[in-house]
Amino acid sequence: MLDRSIPFYNVIMRCDRILPMEVKLPKGYAIRTYQPGDEAAWAALHCATGDFTAPEEAAAYFMATYAADLSRAYFAISPEGDVIGTVTAWQDMRGKESVRSLHWLAVAKAHQGQGLGKALTQTVLKRFRREDNAAPVYLHTQPWSWKAILLYVKQGFKLQQLDTFKEYTNQYADAMNTLRTILSAEQYAILTANTAAEVNTGSLNAIRYNEAGLVPAIAQDASTGEVLMLAWMNAESLRLTLETGFATYYSRSRQQLWIKGETSGHTQRVIRLMYDCDGDAILMQVKQIGPACHTGKMTCFHNPLLNGDLPATAMILSKVERTIADRAANPQQGSYTNYLLDKGAEKICKKVGEEASEVIIAAMKNDPDCLAGEAADLLYHLMVLLQERGVPLQDVWDVLAKRH
Repeated sequence: MLDRSIPFYNVIMRCDRILPMEVKLPKGYAIRTYQPGDEAAWAALHCATGDFTAPEEAAAYFMATYAADLSRAYFAISPEGDVIGTVTAWQDMRGKESVRSLHWLAVAKAHQGQGLGKALTQTVLKRFRREDNAAPVYLHTQPWSWKAILLYVKQGFKLQQLDTFKEYTNQYADAMNTLRTILSAEQYAILTANTAAEVNTGSLNAIRYNEAGLVPAIAQDASTGEVLMLAWMNAESLRLTLETGFATYYSRSRQQLWIKGETSGHTQRVIRLMYDCDGDAILMQVKQIGPACHTGKMTCFHNPLLNGDLPATAMILSKVERTIADRAANPQQGSYTNYLLDKGAEKICKKVGEEASEVIIAAMKNDPDCLAGEAADLLYHLMVLLQERGVPLQDVWDVLAKRH
């Protein structure tokens, strides 16, 4: 039973980027999706926490809420075959926008302290990451679940000062005042360090709009650094961009607001937004879905006037990844990449091992040119393996960034 003597306040948390993670379970435990009859086990779990008083009421709530897609409800199973934990990967609304949410995490008291809550959370996040890692994941909790709040922070969630979803009123300040009296100084510091920074509304006054009330806004791919497009914003479109997290512009020809990708699906999820030293230009680093240009090109800047050779950077790996993905989707006769993909993981792994050995030999020979070539071969074959196993290169970058 949760400590209901702790004041209730709405705590809203959000995970903007789900990092690759393993689902680790204690020996003998398992996680599976819904099976007929699990609604009774779900009801028993949430009656035990005090969320419901009557099992019949709880079971009815479960079926009414999740019947549309019961495959999104997950259950932890004990070595004896009993349901001892649950969580749901669901969809809710944020105004008119559909958002992903983590619902109703619970673990039976007798089985707590073994990492089951973490494993259930990871299971949901892993599903969301596989479906679409460009969109955030929300959850709602309260101070009496402070142990869960600390768990969520470790999984990449941040407390929100203003943002919310569904019908919840964000009560961040009251909740934090309550949590300050419950947690140790170290635990409270973890929560404050993992509170999302909100928009500095005072800084909006620094934006210098032109005589038409507009400011140029540049969209840049957050992953590759490639400049995608330039459009215009007015004060209202900038406000909506900051509130929704999706790039919203002002069309000078139509004289109206437009959300990037609203009809095409090629949306821009804004990761960072900055203005320049004079306040008369905006730069957004975005997660671009599909091409940014109406021509179907990835970037609107594809008409060179001066086309010199640029130094190669790590961006070439993203281009190679896109080429490998295109070969997988559109096989070409005579393609070595398609040959490897057709042979499967065993053949590709063998090639990765061979190329790794060639790298070692080149390094031991102290041959820099040969080492560069063999390292390139190793990277290429490794990227083919990642493609065959369904692991995007971004996952590798995320792991490196987390460890750095």
